[in-house]
Amino acid sequence: MSMKILVVDDASFTRDLIRRALRKQFPACVIEDAVNGRKAQQLMTKNQFDMVLCDWEMPEMTGVELLKWCREQPKYKKEDIPFLMITSRGDKSHVVEAVQAGVTDYLGKPFSSEQLVSKVLSAAKRHKMEGKLAAEKPRGGGDSAGPGGVATASLDVLMGAGKSSKPASSPASGGAMDVLLGGKPAKATQATKFTHPQAPAVTVKDVKVPTVVRFEGKQFRCMVIQFGKQEATMLIKSDDVIPQVLGQAVLDLEHKGTVNRLNYYVQSVATTEKKHDSTFLTVGLGLIDQDSEKEAFISQLFNSL
Repeated sequence: MSMKILVVDDASFTRDLIRRALRKQFPACVIEDAVNGRKAQQLMTKNQFDMVLCDWEMPEMTGVELLKWCREQPKYKKEDIPFLMITSRGDKSHVVEAVQAGVTDYLGKPFSSEQLVSKVLSAAKRHKMEGKLAAEKPRGGGDSAGPGGVATASLDVLMGAGKSSKPASSPASGGAMDVLLGGKPAKATQATKFTHPQAPAVTVKDVKVPTVVRFEGKQFRCMVIQFGKQEATMLIKSDDVIPQVLGQAVLDLEHKGTVNRLNYYVQSVATTEKKHDSTFLTVGLGLIDQDSEKEAFISQLFNSL
């Protein structure tokens, strides 16, 4: 039986792009959407969904209010149904509120289609639902635009992904994609020529920065291997500490002789090898700080890397 996923967001464009990205990767799944929490309640009462992806900020009922309602329903308990919160609100208080309400995972904006798919797959595996995702090849055409198609390109631009799209194979789709990506569509008399969009700005850089990190007040050595203005990825030894997802992390970073302690929350934890006793862990962090001085420091550090 196929997985049934509910996407809840008051922005129709976002709902459509998320739905297309999921259908492209998981063509056997049934995807429905709701414009707000009230509509989602109605759909969830009449139907049984296997997973919910919900925006935080919506009129009438916020995402966290819908989450709390869900966890009060016998058929939508935390141990049974994954609930993924999608939001740009990454400050500690909101993360804690979502965790206390029973969220399964937390996906911060901006994010790419690959990150979205990864979160869905991870949540499905955690609830032993991966079989429902049905490992089928993406369908051609329609909502399942191929690599570089309008659906994927639009989602990546909307969510701030760092990969450029390839031109589509037809004049019509190529023109539509160029408009979405900020270029100009090719003229009808020059159907074989396409305007390539400008390469998106780099949002994350591969680096090697040795430093220290604190989890629950304890300090550990680590190596930052990717760094962005809103996120960071680091390597730590698994025998030192195993950080908890959504827990707080304080990362020391230096620029021009000044060391700043930056507050993050743990977005993801994974082994570097396909075995349970891997020596190192890869830890993804999302920035909590919204202080202007720290933002300026991060920007200067990012530009210098």
